[in-house]
Amino acid sequence: MARFSVALHALVLLAQTTSVLSDQFSGSRPLDLAERAVDPLSHCLQSGLSKYATVETIGEGGFLNDSIRYATLESPSFRTVAKVACEKDIAVAIKCATQTNTSFLATSARHGFSTTLTSISNGLEIDTSFLNQVRVDAKRNLLTIGGAVIFEQAIEALYQNGKEIPTGSCYCVGMVGATLGGGIGRLSGLHGLTLDSLLAVRIMLPNTTIVEASRNKNSELFWGIRGSGFNFGVVIYATYRVYDQVPQGRHLNADFIFPISQVKSYYEKLAEAQKSFPAQLSILSFFNFNPVLNQTTITTNAVYAGPEAEGRKAVQFLIDQKPLLQNLTMVPWNRLIQSAAFGATGPPLCVKGRRRGQWGVGVNQIDPETYSKVAVLYQEMITKYPASINSVLDMQLLPTQGVLAVPQSSTSYPWRSLIAHVLLTTEYSDETTNDETTGYPRRIREALIPTAGTDGFEVYVSYSHGDETIEQLYSKENLPRLAALKKKIDPNGLFNAYHPVPTAYP
Repeated sequence: MARFSVALHALVLLAQTTSVLSDQFSGSRPLDLAERAVDPLSHCLQSGLSKYATVETIGEGGFLNDSIRYATLESPSFRTVAKVACEKDIAVAIKCATQTNTSFLATSARHGFSTTLTSISNGLEIDTSFLNQVRVDAKRNLLTIGGAVIFEQAIEALYQNGKEIPTGSCYCVGMVGATLGGGIGRLSGLHGLTLDSLLAVRIMLPNTTIVEASRNKNSELFWGIRGSGFNFGVVIYATYRVYDQVPQGRHLNADFIFPISQVKSYYEKLAEAQKSFPAQLSILSFFNFNPVLNQTTITTNAVYAGPEAEGRKAVQFLIDQKPLLQNLTMVPWNRLIQSAAFGATGPPLCVKGRRRGQWGVGVNQIDPETYSKVAVLYQEMITKYPASINSVLDMQLLPTQGVLAVPQSSTSYPWRSLIAHVLLTTEYSDETTNDETTGYPRRIREALIPTAGTDGFEVYVSYSHGDETIEQLYSKENLPRLAALKKKIDPNGLFNAYHPVPTAYP
């Protein structure tokens, strides 16, 4: 009880101190001066926002930088960006959008992908980037952050205080945004999902009231936030439990490159090794085209959160497969993401404005024959459609000990038993090729599902495409409870842009 009281107190303290872009903007056009003068949305915003907020319309200087997304395929389109500067501004922006029948989306890192985001057409972006505060209370093992903080900021602050927390494997993703869907990552064997460390949030509901939620306050809302939180409002601040770093805060980062011809034997050995994975070990395996080697390869990043000798023993089965290239280095935690996979998950992964899509599948078993077939499909795709050559298939084999230690019913995250998440991230270098014109992303996903070892198709919501059923995202078991919560909190569906939960189920 005391821990949650401290978390809520931290929230209150912080609250008191506070060209390949055509897809993204195809639904909008610049407003001329006369239109701006009479546009009800712009007029409402200009009249109600604080003097520190700004309003930008498409075609103005800052609009592009403040609305450009990580993925421009199937993205929302905006005519106005409200760069809010305080909690009251967020409320004003929501009210102006609803009063003018304008769809809206609250944003921070703008990294999320879903085809459902296209429901925002000629809408309002509420840019919450002012919520960038980070506070570490090392004595109490608490981290409190604003809703726009990215993983890199949190990692750096925690590292300097000798602490750690489970994070994703891309440093420019918004930490709160990832938490709302789950937050899978390399430290899940030790500490569970990112949402398992969440203690409390300060959230603005669709009706613009602000509440705190934790296990002891608004507990049903807190349950729903942890797994489907984007349905219930704008998280202003969040407080997390944090943990002492592994010794010296250093991890073994082991990178390998294998020829794609080894795909079957590689996954046979990976499947066998997974049966006895230590909680400290994670392995990410990528199908990608390597321009230096001029061939399709399997790029592997294995990370061991602990001493080098233990880590080398854990990854010996990869060394034994005689990779084309390998690099094993002890890396401080605050440089791990930027170093992993020969640096591929660092800055190159964070470039915005590219024509990207994503297709995910959750798996409970590794079938080598399936990955052999998928490797063929992947190579066919990048050969027949050279514009897709930068697309990557990533199997994230993550430790499950910490995830399984948390009771299934304690959060609305539905897929704790999954041992891995397969994510195909497509990227196209021209303006005509996309997921549907090639057809291969759907074929790859369909090839993975039958041998995934799950009870039907299950997918981590943050890795989904947007065409999945609500049962495949949230589970049939959780939906009645989620629907009741949605009906209570957001009956008018104001927060329906990203994988909406219905207000009734079944």
